Amino acid sequence: MVRENDLLSRELDIYIRKHLRPEGIKLRDFFGIDVQHAAGPSAGGAKWALEFLLKSLEVTFSEKLLELIEAKGRKASEIYTKAGITKTHFSKIKSDKEYHPTKETALAFAIALHLDLKETTDLLRRAGYSISHSSESDLIVEFYIKKGVYNIDRINNQLDLRGHKTLTNWRKTKD
Repeated sequence: MVRENDLLSRELDIYIRKHLRPEGIKLRDFFGIDVQHAAGPSAGGAKWALEFLLKSLEVTFSEKLLELIEAKGRKASEIYTKAGITKTHFSKIKSDKEYHPTKETALAFAIALHLDLKETTDLLRRAGYSISHSSESDLIVEFYIKKGVYNIDRINNQLDLRGHKTLTNWRKTKD
């Protein structure tokens, strides 16, 4: 097991060296070695790099959502109601900074907050999602955001008409 952990630490160190590019810092200065001539990563280097990355973590989806609600000057109850989220569900999101929403829930909050595409992309990324142009449902939501139409019922209607999962537990209005 110790050998396996050493191998994993070495792989992590190599991965970090290969992919991490802090602005303004040369790779040699960052790691204190010439990467091209390094004999191999040390467990200490991997530990340091992991600690560095953990200190550099961005705010989570839940934290960012609460920041956005405050920054937009809106009441939390207004936003979660508009997003079609229950008070209980929102309370869970608010109390658990590691809360991981569904993509639909994250998009519903983006619509309720009237986020532009850049802000929506950032919020989705914090939940581990992205808007994909290979997904018709993503394109529908993107279209409405680009048009500045933040009506979740209209978006849900289009998603439903085209056979996609709606953003909320939306029900068609009966004629």
